[in-house]
Amino acid sequence: MLRFEDLVGIIAVEGEDKYLREFEHRGLSGSYVTPSRSGRPYEFSRIQVRHLGHKVLELRWTKAGDFQMVAYEPGEWEELLERLANVF
Repeated sequence: MLRFEDLVGIIAVEGEDKYLREFEHRGLSGSYVTPSRSGRPYEFSRIQVRHLGHKVLELRWTKAGDFQMVAYEPGEWEELLERLANVF
């Protein structure tokens, strides 16, 4: 879903410029940041999901193959996300 959202702009995350895409729907919001410069395999991308303002999921990865689940809290937000994802 987040890949298809409009580009909001470029923000600095941990000293790196990132492209930012966001969504918000029924108390569920998310952000997707990706490197603004190509050719840097160790620069990270990130997805964060919040439910009612509380972070419930954060994933990070690099093109070099690193992957990390930073945060995950199971809950009702998962059903809402699944319903939204089925619309796309």
